[in-house]
Amino acid sequence: MKRMVLVSMTTSNWRFTLIIGGMLIATVFIWILASQSISSTQMAVDSRVDPPLQDPIPHIKEQHLPVLSLEIPNDELPKQQEQTILMTPLAAETNATLTPTATPFATVKDSVYSKASITAQISIPVLNYHSVTVQPGNTAAITPAKLEEQMQYLADHGYKTLTLNEFIDIWEGREKPKAKAILLTFDDGYKDNYTAALPILAKHNFRATMFISPGMVEDGYFLNWEEIKEMHKGGWDIQPHGMTHQNLTQLNTEKQTFEITEARRQIEKELGIPADVYCYPFGERNQTTLHILKEHGFRYAFTIDQGMANPDQNPFLIHRLFVNGEAGLNSFKALLK
Repeated sequence: MKRMVLVSMTTSNWRFTLIIGGMLIATVFIWILASQSISSTQMAVDSRVDPPLQDPIPHIKEQHLPVLSLEIPNDELPKQQEQTILMTPLAAETNATLTPTATPFATVKDSVYSKASITAQISIPVLNYHSVTVQPGNTAAITPAKLEEQMQYLADHGYKTLTLNEFIDIWEGREKPKAKAILLTFDDGYKDNYTAALPILAKHNFRATMFISPGMVEDGYFLNWEEIKEMHKGGWDIQPHGMTHQNLTQLNTEKQTFEITEARRQIEKELGIPADVYCYPFGERNQTTLHILKEHGFRYAFTIDQGMANPDQNPFLIHRLFVNGEAGLNSFKALLK
C-alpha cells in the first residue's frame, strides 16, 4: 500500500514538472517570436525613413545679373513723393539757391535738345537775384543800397546789360558778343523788384529778365499784373518760373506739365508776348521736365547751377551766378571774372 502511494506521488510530481517545463519552454518560444517580430517591424520602419538632408537650409548662390540702365518716368515714383510744395518764404528759397541741384548735369541726357550752332567760345555772366530788401542773414535778399552799388560798378566799367532776345541772338550766333555783355535775372517776382529794383536799373538804363509764378500774383507779397505790365514796358523781360513755384521733381508728368504750360499760358495772355524761356523753381528738374519743355516748344531754361553761361551747355541747363546779398563789392567783382 505504501509503495502504491509512493508511485502515485512520484507520477504526479513528474507530470507537474513536465507541465511547468512546457510552460517555460512555451514562454521562451513566445518571447523569441515576439522579439523577432518587433525587430522586423523596426527594420521595416527604418527602411521607409527618408535619408537626412545634408543641409536643411539650402544655400542659394548669389547671381550677378547685368545692370540695366532704365529711365523711370517721374510719374511712376511712389505716391508719397508726389507731395505738393508751395512757394516758401525767402529763407527757404535761399537754402535752395545755395544747395546743388538734385539732378546733376551729367545725368540729363543730351538727346532731348540740340545745341546752338555756334563755334565761337562765348561766356556770359548771368546774375541771379531774388528779393531787394533789408533782411539780415538772408543771402538771397540784397539791400537796395548794395544793388545800387553793384549797378553803379557795372555802369562805371562799361558793362552792357542784355535783353533776353539779345542774349539768345548771341547764344545762337546771329549776333557777335558785345564787350562786357551781362544778363541780369530776378527770380520769383517779389513786389520789391517793382518798388526798389526797377528804379535803380532805370537810373542806369539797364535791362533785366524776371521769372514769375503767375499763381502767386495778387497775393500782396508778390507783384500784381499791373505792376508786372509796367515793368515789362520799362524794359524788363517776363518769363515763367512755374505756375505755383513747386519742386518739379516731386510731381508726376501731368502735374509738371500743368506747372510749366499754365505759367506760360497766363503770361502770354496777360502780356501778349512769347513766354518760352523757363526757369526751374529751386533749380530742380529731371528727365521728365526736359522732355515736357521740348515737347511744348520751350527754347531755353535757366538753372541755379553755378558758372558762366556758354553755348556748350544744354540750352535747358543754362548756368547762372548767384549774387550773395550778404557779400561785399569785392565778392561781386570776383563773380564777374
